[in-house]
Amino acid sequence: MLAISATLAHRRGAHADLNSVLKNCGYSKQDILSAFENIDDAFVAVAERKASLISEPLAARPATVADVRDTLIAFGRIAWKEYSTTLVGLLRVVMSEGTRNVPLRKRVYEAGPEAVTLRLREFLSEANEKGVLSISNAHLAAEQLIGRLREPLYQALMLNPAASREEAPADSIKATIDKFIHGCASPSSAGP
Repeated sequence: MLAISATLAHRRGAHADLNSVLKNCGYSKQDILSAFENIDDAFVAVAERKASLISEPLAARPATVADVRDTLIAFGRIAWKEYSTTLVGLLRVVMSEGTRNVPLRKRVYEAGPEAVTLRLREFLSEANEKGVLSISNAHLAAEQLIGRLREPLYQALMLNPAASREEAPADSIKATIDKFIHGCASPSSAGP
């Protein structure tokens, strides 16, 4: 799984299908099948691993606006990095294979993006319930924030694949998070 993940993150090759990825990571289909029930399971495992990594900071409990800000900035930095590297390659494979393998596309979506959105929605709901933020629709708020953080993924896939940025511009992430928090700061948390 680590070799597949590293191959997907490598910028040199725009891996477009499962066979190319397996060839470039040095494993045969038989090697993958010895560890996973089928090859699709290996790619779903990568999506699950990345979702877990991105969601890790969201395990924090929001008690103040500063807690929420710090947590979301940590979440944003990890998301930005993953959306600049491995997830670009994974989505290229899924887009390539998706026309022939719709179940793979669905499974990767559920294991990856959907899982991250669910965890962020839970975090935002908890912040709302505690009165730290005022969010009328946590699902919509989570989708909006993730959409803002997916800029490097969009750039890498649609605009200029060679110019995708691995390193997160800290000021950009902080500005995105600050704008998001400002838009849903609870009147009680704003202070006098």
